[in-house]
Amino acid sequence: MKSIRVVFILLLLSFFAEGRTLIIQKSSDSVNQPETLIEANEQIKIAMISSPNVIGKYSQTLYNVSLATLLSLRNTNFVIQRYDMVDESSVALAEVLEKVRHDDMDAILAPLTASGARNLVEMETKIPVFIPTMHKRDIPSAGENFTFGGIDYVAQIEALLPYMSDSIAIFYDTSNVGTQLNGDTEEVFLAHKSEKKKVASYAVDTKGENIISHLAKPAKFNKSSVILHIPVVKSALLTAHMTFTGVKERNILSTQINLDPTLLTLTQYADRKNMILANSLIEFPSRIYESNALMHNDITVDWIQYATSVGIDYLVSRLDNTSREYTMRLINSQVIYPVELVRAKEYGFESLTAR
Repeated sequence: MKSIRVVFILLLLSFFAEGRTLIIQKSSDSVNQPETLIEANEQIKIAMISSPNVIGKYSQTLYNVSLATLLSLRNTNFVIQRYDMVDESSVALAEVLEKVRHDDMDAILAPLTASGARNLVEMETKIPVFIPTMHKRDIPSAGENFTFGGIDYVAQIEALLPYMSDSIAIFYDTSNVGTQLNGDTEEVFLAHKSEKKKVASYAVDTKGENIISHLAKPAKFNKSSVILHIPVVKSALLTAHMTFTGVKERNILSTQINLDPTLLTLTQYADRKNMILANSLIEFPSRIYESNALMHNDITVDWIQYATSVGIDYLVSRLDNTSREYTMRLINSQVIYPVELVRAKEYGFESLTAR
């Protein structure tokens, strides 16, 4: 029965393998209020710039989140206009910024990959820009008009550190995000743990086909903390095979990447009973949450949707000088998210600790 489940997850993994992974990274800024604030009876005009060819379904999804959040904050006294680009090249970004200037937009929401964000910060623009997909740490050259809403994966790894044994096994995919998370985990672990420490890293291929070979000697993972920097379907396959082969790990740890209800449906409780995950999606202002729920936007699980709603709230507050609904601090133009740890229980996720 377990082998059938592994095969089933492999089929699902193959189905999802063609999907794109949105890259998480960062930038730098200090906040200056615009000289002319928008009055309560004036329209706020926000441009959303993205490339559907690069971020796929997120172009429409994040537009929907922006619309729902603006409805909750400004009723109908706003304009949200989507500007699609063929790609995230400097040429495409320059063209779209010219359109944004021509249309006299007040601010920009820019859900871009790392490459696109780096290109954007090199552009000549003074308009306020919020990048929900990046953390400022990764783009320190950004100007004062840029603000960032990316999740801080380093902070999440540090929150998981007390639960890591002296031996860790890191499974990561070969995307830019996975590779960076692997490096960040090694750095945090080796900087803080005792002298008796052991790190092993395992790159997981696009379809997860080498997971079984990685686990060919299950005894070498016994008493280790297994750290997952792979998407949820691959994580389900790996944890199922760990159970099947009898791995006796100390625990299984993961960041926001696996905090997904799909994990509960793709795994049995035996697969995830030792799993602890870091979560930064904690605060949900009622009117923003309700407006998004009515439009079937899931800001409670999808961190990019969540960061987009945080970004729209920030841009509105900056433009019309009203209080923000979200209370997370901004330090050096980066949203500072709290981190809580949760267990993957039989029927859901249960809070373990918070900081």
